Amino acid sequence: MTAEELLYHARKEWSVETMHWLLDVHFEEDFCRAEDKNIQQNLIMFRKFALNIIKQCKSTSKSKKAISKVIFDCLLDCTSLLKVIYEN
Repeated sequence: MTAEELLYHARKEWSVETMHWLLDVHFEEDFCRAEDKNIQQNLIMFRKFALNIIKQCKSTSKSKKAISKVIFDCLLDCTSLLKVIYEN
């Protein structure tokens, strides 16, 4: 394996780990105890969807807010939530 191939695979692995870390930190995914497989898959899909929407909103608005701050603002104020949803 060349150095370029190794670097490619390492970066690909870290991008997956980063996403899982974000899901665990912001949505406490490790503490979810849903036993039904369909419910688990639906929750994972909704969490990833929410994370992607927030990332897109941050990039389009060039916001420097932390993801946790955006989530907290959306929980407290419906207008913040609508802004995040409709800015994309």
